[in-house]
Amino acid sequence: MTHGAYEQGVAAAEWAVEAGHLRIAVVGAGMAGLGAARELGRRGVAAEVWEARNRVGGRTTGVDVGGFGFDLGANWLQQYDDNVLARLAEEIGLAVVATDFTDPLVLGPARLGVPKELEGELRARLGSASPQAAIGDVVGEWLREPGRFAAAAIRDFVDAEIVMDSGAPLSWLSARYGFEPGVGEGDRWIVGGYRLLVEHLAGGVDVRLQRPVTEIRVGERGVTLVGDGQVADFDAAIVTVPLPVLATIGFAPALPDRHRVAVGRLGMGRVEKVVLRFERRFWPEHAAGYYRVHGPGENEICEWLDASAADGVPTLVGLFAGPWLEELWDGTDAEVAERAAEIFRDAVG
Repeated sequence: MTHGAYEQGVAAAEWAVEAGHLRIAVVGAGMAGLGAARELGRRGVAAEVWEARNRVGGRTTGVDVGGFGFDLGANWLQQYDDNVLARLAEEIGLAVVATDFTDPLVLGPARLGVPKELEGELRARLGSASPQAAIGDVVGEWLREPGRFAAAAIRDFVDAEIVMDSGAPLSWLSARYGFEPGVGEGDRWIVGGYRLLVEHLAGGVDVRLQRPVTEIRVGERGVTLVGDGQVADFDAAIVTVPLPVLATIGFAPALPDRHRVAVGRLGMGRVEKVVLRFERRFWPEHAAGYYRVHGPGENEICEWLDASAADGVPTLVGLFAGPWLEELWDGTDAEVAERAAEIFRDAVG
């Protein structure tokens, strides 16, 4: 989660300062990197942030659609009551809107509904699985003998609560750790997008944009960053890049074997987002402002946020996960938007 990344960056900065380092590099200007840099600055320690892209924010990134800012990356301030970034948003006066994920309006063909007891049964089965088991193994075995629950209800719950949140195949996800508690409880989204928060966090931080790091050398006198014709020495470096980027950076000496094996086995989920604005509203109003559409295929799922009230015009933000993406996300933006809109229109009827 975004605030988890930020907190880890702060914790890394605390470690670096307590270790006595005075000149520190931060690799990556996402939420973890900005958290580290701001904490270092607060403690009076010089921090230089190297960012490969031409912008800050990492996986929080926004876009203007019709003069209104929307998130294309991270969207919600999750676990709002305990979220350090939520407190910062309140402090700088950002407007936020609550989303009740527990009460979506399910559109499309009539669904059986998901009994409240089903989640407890799933968690019990996952918790008793072997450490090597994947969620897909447990769910597959359950579907072969669904018992008191309808197989369709099990599939709907798994798609909505696991596939949609992770964006990853069920075979990738650990039965013990792949179903995260606390997701979707009291979440709120920022009117105008996360970038309002990112811009505040980046204020006063020494960020070197378009400065990729290709190699990190650790020696007796400190750390050397190498990349794109740039070489610089520091006392220490805090590396905050995503896993796929981490795998492309050379380390001297090399990372320990167990670290390299772990990095090589971890993958990234995929959830795509589309923002659609319309001349008129054609979907029913729902108090939660959230809609769910199940696809005809296994694990095909999309959810929709109604942002009309904040935007001022009829607007939907759609999130897609699962096999649906392979057929939807080809071609131009206009073609993608039309396919996504057709799915929602068909579901509304």
